[in-house]
Amino acid sequence: MHYLGDYHMEHRHINIKPGQWNAAIVHSIWERGSEEDVRALIREVKKNSDAAHAVHKAIPHSKVYGWPKFFKMYLDKVYGKER
Repeated sequence: MHYLGDYHMEHRHINIKPGQWNAAIVHSIWERGSEEDVRALIREVKKNSDAAHAVHKAIPHSKVYGWPKFFKMYLDKVYGKER
């Protein structure tokens, strides 16, 4: 489990309520999440536009190696380059 501000997170289940998705949650998963956490984020981004928007906002501000570039390509594939 990870604690991020007012958010109590169990990444593998990604129990984020509607309206609570933000870049800080995405950064937490990229920085401290396991591979399963990232796979859960991939699934969530595909079906949840709020999660996709949070990932899109997180990409330019992340210093984590690899995940921002991967998710940029993934968003482009799933949602198209024009968002």
